Amino acid sequence: MNSNDIHRLIKSVPGSFLVLRADPQFTIAAASDDYLRLARCDESIFGKALFDVFTDDPANPDATGVKNLRASLQRVIDNKARDALPMQRYDIPEAGGQRFEERYWTPVNSPVLSETGEVEYIVHRVADAQSMAPDMSFYFRDLEEQKKLQEERQRLELESERLRRIYEAALDSTPDFVYVFNLDHSFLYANVALRTMFGEPETRGKKWLELGYEQWHADMHDREIDQVIATRMPIRGEVPFTGTNGRRIYDYIFAPVIGADGEVVAVAGTTRDVTDRKQAEQAIAEHAKQLAESDRAKDEFLATLSHELRNPLAPLRNSIALLKLAGGTGDARTAGIHAMMERQVNHLVRLVDDLLEVSRISRGTLTLRKERVELAQIVRNAIETSDPLMQAAGHSVTVELPSKAIWLHGDPVRLTQIIDNLLNNAAKYTQEGGRIAVRAGAEGGSAVVRVSDNGPGISAEAMPRLFEMFSRGDRDASRDPSRGQGGLGIGLALSRRLAQMHDGTLEARSAGLGQGSEFILRLPLAEQPADEAPGAAPAGEALGKTRVLVVDDNHDAGDSLGQILELLGADVRVARDGPQALEAFADYHPSVVLLDIGMPGMDGYEVARAIRERHPHDAATLVALTGWGQDEDRKRARDAGFDHHIVKPAEIDALQRLLSSIETG
Repeated sequence: MNSNDIHRLIKSVPGSFLVLRADPQFTIAAASDDYLRLARCDESIFGKALFDVFTDDPANPDATGVKNLRASLQRVIDNKARDALPMQRYDIPEAGGQRFEERYWTPVNSPVLSETGEVEYIVHRVADAQSMAPDMSFYFRDLEEQKKLQEERQRLELESERLRRIYEAALDSTPDFVYVFNLDHSFLYANVALRTMFGEPETRGKKWLELGYEQWHADMHDREIDQVIATRMPIRGEVPFTGTNGRRIYDYIFAPVIGADGEVVAVAGTTRDVTDRKQAEQAIAEHAKQLAESDRAKDEFLATLSHELRNPLAPLRNSIALLKLAGGTGDARTAGIHAMMERQVNHLVRLVDDLLEVSRISRGTLTLRKERVELAQIVRNAIETSDPLMQAAGHSVTVELPSKAIWLHGDPVRLTQIIDNLLNNAAKYTQEGGRIAVRAGAEGGSAVVRVSDNGPGISAEAMPRLFEMFSRGDRDASRDPSRGQGGLGIGLALSRRLAQMHDGTLEARSAGLGQGSEFILRLPLAEQPADEAPGAAPAGEALGKTRVLVVDDNHDAGDSLGQILELLGADVRVARDGPQALEAFADYHPSVVLLDIGMPGMDGYEVARAIRERHPHDAATLVALTGWGQDEDRKRARDAGFDHHIVKPAEIDALQRLLSSIETG
């Protein structure tokens, strides 16, 4: 058989193969098309010495590719056995041949023995280690055995045997199992990898049970082979098997081999060990489950932490309000202390709220209550909220608002929160006596709010991480430590997420450290109404007609809230638990009940349901006053019969407005 015959037989074999003569020059006899493509050469290399075609890079004096490959090929001849090399660097010339490209290969060299037992050819199989593209798909083809002339039969048989040896050498170099079944389900062929797994040197003619398969396993494969023969369609499966490699999981494909007459003459198959992949998939799934459980535990912890922190915050905020209502801020020296206390409590309330809202957004449970809102009013509300922090730092704030109303469709509370976060951020990181500017208007079909400062600026390195959760970039180093209130690194991330939920954007700009910064909020415009003006929130009125029952097991929280309401003119009674609340409700007949939820024994939900059941005709307004503030908590309160839900610590002005509206309503 000449080189052309060999090339004709091997050129279509899947995989990268080079057939070499076992002579001193290792003359190239043939190559698969895949090899020629991978090595960037053509059939002109046939008949040439291997190392005349593939040389080391002359620019690399440390190259060892030729040396290592020559040694491997010589071992194949000396030992008459396959020789596999670890990953090798063997550079190949680029187009033009002037420069070499750095490449890495994993070669396997296998002998093809002559009839006398000598190495006649060497099959050199390579895989490109850089692309990691495995050449793992092989199939078996029967040679035509019907020949017209008797004198050609012996030559064809010799050619067939030579081809078989070449094919088997190629298939034996793959770690996958490759095999062929006769129509009676016996093995016609099995490559070295499969025979090694079976622990059997010869499988030809043997069936499943003879090779150690359990009955159920053998029966399953028998049904599958019959199905392939009947349908002429391949079938794929996955199954565990215990062999010499231990218990492994295998992915397999059985496919029909169609003869010249169109009938199925055999069933060929390939099997791949997917145990490691399955274990990796299971590890990933378990890790994902652990992450989900950890995330759920984190959300529960944040919700519980927020609730537990709000309980002591309620009497603190109430006490500050009591001092103001009782005229305790008349002394100039104590007025500053009261203002400082109020700022710090409000700051702690904001931190608690931010923690919980981050959890809500992460879980996708935060909902927006959208309505038509006016941009200037949103900005005014945010400036009013951040004013104490601005004054404490001695900042000058300039505000530019549009002369005409600009309308948005959004959640007024969340939009105010975004701008308030930007203002607070500027106040905290700008040196005392700084300049902060707020500009609002319409630009290019969007509502735009710009908050700029002359603070420490943001470095280019910190900018990409600025809006990540719990990231504060390099701003901690620039913040004045005497001012405190560095925050948790939540505000900017939360603001951007809220902007995105409004189909808007939030970006930051800075020329660098020491150059100040600017934050730009863009929101889609709503249709402008023909004639509409925003209504002002009603001021709180005296509560002289309001009978209020306060129910809270926390004595400090309940007593301080009761004292505030009395100073506002309400008639107040305080109960410590559920049974006391029900008894007081029956005797007192309040118009409003401010009811804590998390009480021992009988909780607020049970008290509310009992009031509604025992007094079905009583129109008293039930207000849940609780540290639990998630959406599911509000729904649960409504289902229990509550009319309103207020999160502790309650803002006294907001509570006064609510009670006034209930009384006048």
